Amino acid sequence: MIGLGHHIRRFSRSERATATTEFVIVFPIILILFIAVFETAMILTRQVMLERALDSTVRYMRLTADLEVTHDQIAENVCANALVIPNCTDILVLDLRVIDQTNYILPDEQTLCVDRDGMVRPANTFDPGRDAGRENQLMLIRVCAVVDRILPLSGFGLNLTRDDTGGVHMTSATIFVNEPS
Repeated sequence: MIGLGHHIRRFSRSERATATTEFVIVFPIILILFIAVFETAMILTRQVMLERALDSTVRYMRLTADLEVTHDQIAENVCANALVIPNCTDILVLDLRVIDQTNYILPDEQTLCVDRDGMVRPANTFDPGRDAGRENQLMLIRVCAVVDRILPLSGFGLNLTRDDTGGVHMTSATIFVNEPS
């Protein structure tokens, strides 16, 4: 009769299925890293597309004579150009304000995004700056969107603002001048 110790020693010396064992150990780690890298690339693509969409919208606003813009029109234009952001019109926050040229105080860039409870911190403003006597005003336009991540590892190493629900805050800003009509 062969003892239990003999079976354990024989099992530990056996080299059968060693490749399968290594694969089972290594494959989940490689798969998680691949998904995290893919999702990080998607986050960066969305960020680049958001910046491009904002630049295209500002160019449209600057080049169109006598254009009266509203918050919704600008948001729709940004979303039409940022195709890779899901539910863009629902999650996009827009801030358009005149920059005071006497002191050039700009708002804090980290405090624009909307929280998941629907509150914007701080409350954003919308001032198209096209009133009489306000030509050649410096205008700051900022947009922000909160997108969900698939894995907690995505964006690791990137300086991304995250909220308590796991959403990643993507922001873009630009400054332009209201040209006279």
